[in-house]
Amino acid sequence: MIEIKAVVADDEIPARSELKYILQTLPGVRVIHECANGQEVLDFLKENPQVDILFMDIEMPVMNGIETAQHINELGLDVKIVFSTGFDQFAIKAFELEVFDYILKPYKEERVTDTIRRLRSGKEQDQDKKTSGEIVFPHKKFAVYSDKKIVLLNPSEEIVLVKTEKFNCTLFYTTRGILESKILLKDVESELSHLGFCRTHKSYVVNLNMIKEILPWFNETFLLVPFHFEKEEVPVSRHYLKNFKQLMQMK
Repeated sequence: MIEIKAVVADDEIPARSELKYILQTLPGVRVIHECANGQEVLDFLKENPQVDILFMDIEMPVMNGIETAQHINELGLDVKIVFSTGFDQFAIKAFELEVFDYILKPYKEERVTDTIRRLRSGKEQDQDKKTSGEIVFPHKKFAVYSDKKIVLLNPSEEIVLVKTEKFNCTLFYTTRGILESKILLKDVESELSHLGFCRTHKSYVVNLNMIKEILPWFNETFLLVPFHFEKEEVPVSRHYLKNFKQLMQMK
């Protein structure tokens, strides 16, 4: 099992201790340092750059979490940043900084466990790719606010399709399940189109790499059968047909 070296940064000792306790119960995770502010984080990381993951509060004295994350990115340090905070208003900034995850307090063991699981899975995949000689590219996260929490997704690998079901309700069909959000479908299309996503209908945006089958439909259009959600047949309307066929290199 790959060991994961973690750092916990929070100016509140009880919160820091709670998170440290949860992390230490997880197999293969070692908390190697604790910090009370962002400056302490930077000082430690400069001397110990091999940290795998940093759980960091946002509102801290001396230097807050946002400023610290900006400095970490500027220094090019290869550490996954997880913002842990009691507030959700920093989600947009977290997305801009491309942090690995965003966890709302109070901590839940299953939520922290899921973050560590995704990190370990990514490290194992990267290790396999390096062994095979394949080049590893970084993945930009897509933030979805759903059920009073921020979910950070790897779009290409985790988002299967996005569907508008009713007014002001957008459903993200993901490999983790279905997430309900209020983000507009046009904004989803704008953010993800360069990552292999395609608008196929006024109510659908689809990950082209997640299409399992293309079925003929009426008026020379198609129905798409996605992986993971085979019963969710996705229409390709005539309005979006030409663009879809071009992207799929269909004649």
